[in-house]
Amino acid sequence: MALVCLFLQTKKVVFFLQNAIIGSYYNRGLKMKFLHLLFLLVLTFSSCITYYRDYPTIEAPQKSSNPSKVKLFYHIEPFPILEFGGYTALKSFFKTKMKSQFSDTEEIIDPTSIPKKGVYCKVSTQWAPISAPALIFGYISVATATILPSWSSNEGFDVTYSVYKDGQKVKDFVYSPRRSIFLWIFTLPVVWINLFTSTEEEVFKATTYQFLEDAKPYLNE
Repeated sequence: MALVCLFLQTKKVVFFLQNAIIGSYYNRGLKMKFLHLLFLLVLTFSSCITYYRDYPTIEAPQKSSNPSKVKLFYHIEPFPILEFGGYTALKSFFKTKMKSQFSDTEEIIDPTSIPKKGVYCKVSTQWAPISAPALIFGYISVATATILPSWSSNEGFDVTYSVYKDGQKVKDFVYSPRRSIFLWIFTLPVVWINLFTSTEEEVFKATTYQFLEDAKPYLNE
């Protein structure tokens, strides 16, 4: 819903600015319209509470004193929507942290090029969109500057870690974190709660930690 709100507000920005620029030839209210629009944007996005659920709660893996003797090849598919730290977290973890768990790591650019020898992990992320009713109420809420509330609880991601060994697929490890969003102007006094909720980056790091733990029997064979 946050992305939907951003999209809708962007369209409103363009619409208002076009009207304001055209109207400036007939009046001098451009500055006032811009200030009103800026206030609306700040009000809308500052009254949104977001938190993640259904994701693994696990500590970051320690540097292995006995890393696997095999080489890890990996490919991370781009996100299907605008990302806010999740894709970056995956890329960073596989590029740096995985080196302490294996003899070596190498990124594969072409996802169809599966190595015939060694361990290969392909990470794909699918977006679970919000429901149609939540989308409609989200639009109404934004149109009223969030005076009317809206919420969504089923939007999120399905993250799949596909493990291959010597060119053969071994197993898929799937994790499905979900994001709840509540949009209402009267949440402004407690919007600081967002400072204590998990970010997209932290959630995707957690799924990778859990994958590494769950896949140990297959990665260390």
